[in-house]
Amino acid sequence: MKKYFSALALGLCLTTTLSGCPAVLVGGATVGTLSAIDRRTTGAQTDDKIMEVRILDGAMSYLNNQAQQSKFQPTLSVISYNRQILLLGLVANENDKNLVERVARAQPAAQQVYNYIDIANQSRKLNHVTDDTWITSKIRSNLLNTKGVFPKHVKVVTYNGVTYVMGILTPAEQQAATTAISTTSGVQKVVTLYQTFENTPNSTQTTP
Repeated sequence: MKKYFSALALGLCLTTTLSGCPAVLVGGATVGTLSAIDRRTTGAQTDDKIMEVRILDGAMSYLNNQAQQSKFQPTLSVISYNRQILLLGLVANENDKNLVERVARAQPAAQQVYNYIDIANQSRKLNHVTDDTWITSKIRSNLLNTKGVFPKHVKVVTYNGVTYVMGILTPAEQQAATTAISTTSGVQKVVTLYQTFENTPNSTQTTP
């Protein structure tokens, strides 16, 4: 139990903005390099992979322990893109939801946390997972044919019928991607969590 409290204590000491405003990223890099395939620096890509594993492992250890008492099977999905963390899932109560967020905030590399975890009295059904996967697949196929958008620059996740979109895109790319996604058959709701890319050399800046 000590590891849960130490994670929470660290989380309380860190400041992470919880807002829906897009950040601004200017072309160039101070850490690692940007490529045509991925606009994240190599350092950000590494941080994203590490944070996803750490948050998922740490939070699920606690949630599974709580599940033995509540008899509710929680689900959790952690997506980190350019150090912007998206939390999705179903938990039994507000305390569990806040716990997961605190674990995410405790990550030193985390710059932003979006907590879209839902409180539910039923676990996620297999047909929901199948439907979400199918919708995401259709969106990705649609993006392949969308002019002005490079699909590798867009991260798409559908969870319980809601589609979440992340990416480092120019304003024009954001508009094109959002239009393509929102008009894809089966999409019910779209939440955009973009960072804005400005192709100005020798400068990298992220602001809320």
